[in-house]
Amino acid sequence: MRFLWFVCAYTLTLSLARSQGTVWLRNKIGTEVDAPFFDEDGIRLEGSNYVAQLYGWKKGDGFLPVGAPVSFATNGYFFSDVVIVPFVYGCNPVWVQVRAWAIQGGTTFEEAAVEGGWTGVSGVLFLAVTGNPARPETGCEGRLIGLQYPGSPLVLRQPLDQTVLAGTSATLSMIASSGVLMSYQWYQQSSDRPDGLIVGATNATYTTPALTNNANFWVSVSNSAGQVLSDKATVTVVDAAPRLSLRQEAGLPVLTLYDSVGLTYRIEYNTKLGTTNWARLVDLSLHSNPFTFIDSGATDSPARFYRVAAP
Repeated sequence: MRFLWFVCAYTLTLSLARSQGTVWLRNKIGTEVDAPFFDEDGIRLEGSNYVAQLYGWKKGDGFLPVGAPVSFATNGYFFSDVVIVPFVYGCNPVWVQVRAWAIQGGTTFEEAAVEGGWTGVSGVLFLAVTGNPARPETGCEGRLIGLQYPGSPLVLRQPLDQTVLAGTSATLSMIASSGVLMSYQWYQQSSDRPDGLIVGATNATYTTPALTNNANFWVSVSNSAGQVLSDKATVTVVDAAPRLSLRQEAGLPVLTLYDSVGLTYRIEYNTKLGTTNWARLVDLSLHSNPFTFIDSGATDSPARFYRVAAP
């Protein structure tokens, strides 16, 4: 008797999608979450004039908006279904924050803040996106348990470095968001005070007295939840005004700027003298002295006038 053996082989391919983390965008969930949002006057937000959006922390990029903005319902609460956090996989935890704004200020939180509209921020929350890490295809879900409002102030626009002439002042400004009343305090280094505090400098904008030496300035912003420090802005003081000369080569204006290497200036132009509508041409950081720049955009202009200013 003969036996014939047949060996059959097959391959089982198992493909599991990398499940993305999801977060319930709700600031009221039974007794687990209860963090109503309110404005500077303590009035709770409600209605479609106010929206909230989830922000998630992505390494290398910072906090990014995820999902769509959701309108407030009533009494300071917003309710939405789950929001996908596209850069969180396998039930990994994520840092999140909820940011809110008045929509008449802009279509995004950042736009509303820059335009002076009402904006508010929650505290930053380290959120465990729960689920089964061994089976991410079953889904991962997070709830904003531990959410607090308001959070510490958020600096959205830092004070900028400046260059000024000796004996003149500099005006520094910044933009912060909180949602509730904030207080400001500016500091200077070097200073006559060991703590650097500038007495009376308690607004979002500060104009220095006449300066004769370089100095660093920064601001502390506080609210009922905490405090944050801005970056330091350096004001560089130069002894004399820069010198600008002009010649023409191949039909194009060639500007030569004379001043110290490393200083930053703005070249502005106008098509008519006697008017005030000077336009920015370029911001320059002097890599050499003199520094030469060609205005290649002047081909269609019958005349151009130039001036140099500290940005």
